Amino acid sequence: MSRKPRRRGGSAGRRRPSREQVPVLIAVDRSGAPLGAVLPAATAKAIGHALALVLSEDARLVTDAARPYPPCAAALGVTHEVLNRSAGQRVRGDLHIQTAGSRHERLKSFLRRYRGIATSCLASYLEWFHLAGLHPDP
Repeated sequence: MSRKPRRRGGSAGRRRPSREQVPVLIAVDRSGAPLGAVLPAATAKAIGHALALVLSEDARLVTDAARPYPPCAAALGVTHEVLNRSAGQRVRGDLHIQTAGSRHERLKSFLRRYRGIATSCLASYLEWFHLAGLHPDP
């Protein structure tokens, strides 16, 4: 990363995504199987590379209205449906993005207890979250 490391967790200078934050892709298929990937940048090319490993040609990609998703879906050759949360559209028929949003929030809660982790360890924590954080022992 091009920024100086923050010690003891700290917080980014900007609340919205910036170069100080590491993009993480969270995706969920209909069966509930998770996909998590640490991205080098929040671009269509990086997202497409991560999704190309798991999407089939007949898949339908349902996303929020972020800019990188339409060119990503076009490059992958899959159908793309957009749900604009800022316009109050959370569900359209059987389409929704609430499961992925919930997983994203659960990941943030899972990582919060560690008060900041090294970017180099983020992929390992993401795998740990998928194995243990989504299915805690009763």
